[in-house]
Amino acid sequence: MPLGFKQMTKDHGSHFRSFTLLGFRVEIRPGFIIFLGLVVFIYGGSLGLWAAGTLAIFTLIHELGHALAARATGAHAEISLDFLAGYASYLPSRPLARWERAGIAAAGPLAQGLVGTVTMFLLGANPLSRSDILHSDATLSIWWAGIVLALVNLIPVIPLDGGAIVSAALEKIAPHRGASFMMWFSIALTSAGLVAAVTLETARSFLPLAAILLLMQLQIFGSRPRSSDSMSSLSQTDYIILVMSGLQRVGNHHEAAKIGAEAFRQQPTALIAAKISQSLTALGDHDGAQAWMRAAEQASLSQK
Repeated sequence: MPLGFKQMTKDHGSHFRSFTLLGFRVEIRPGFIIFLGLVVFIYGGSLGLWAAGTLAIFTLIHELGHALAARATGAHAEISLDFLAGYASYLPSRPLARWERAGIAAAGPLAQGLVGTVTMFLLGANPLSRSDILHSDATLSIWWAGIVLALVNLIPVIPLDGGAIVSAALEKIAPHRGASFMMWFSIALTSAGLVAAVTLETARSFLPLAAILLLMQLQIFGSRPRSSDSMSSLSQTDYIILVMSGLQRVGNHHEAAKIGAEAFRQQPTALIAAKISQSLTALGDHDGAQAWMRAAEQASLSQK
């Protein structure tokens, strides 16, 4: 599912249960339980139970893939399972290279697809054979939740992992326009998919997915800062610094550093890197603080 920088709240009333798996904190939000309940209700019987169970397991495997890849770069990662999706939030201890961010994005669907494929073969089912896939509710559910959804996540549109991978590559070609191009491309491609799902009977099963993706894209597009906003007198960097400073004043250095790391990925500036260093110093991560100060120095030199 989409890789996101979601808030890691300590309000225990906001989630159903949290536990630790492979060293990662996993938070199950009420929306995830509601979503699984809807799956059981819609499909009913044995298929509904298998569909909900496999979706829960493979969503967790997917996010573990992201989290393990993030930890390999030295980042701190946590997992949240919410309505329709899971999120692996991570805080880098240093600025990540484009290939590292792309690798983190790819690790989720790769882990999901690999486990799904291996599980199918262990059950004696060929994932390329229609008869084997439809052999039982179990094989159908594992094939869909483990393999099909992994492939869907590699479609190059925002906010899917495929979109994150392509966005990382576009930063090399067009550092200041790549994100905007990817947003417009995603909306156009998803809109075309939605039209195809409406008009073509063979694609009808993808109608809910296309509609949900388009709604998410429009929401992301609508939340972007605009020059005509009430804060138009502030640049985007000034706005990020203002938000980070506010979080630092109330002691929420972890969230301030996360927001800064995402902003730095979009627009590497010395001020943002320096603010991240301040938060990491307050959190006791002195090595990370030094790495971000070096990034601030490099960004400052590149801007001259």
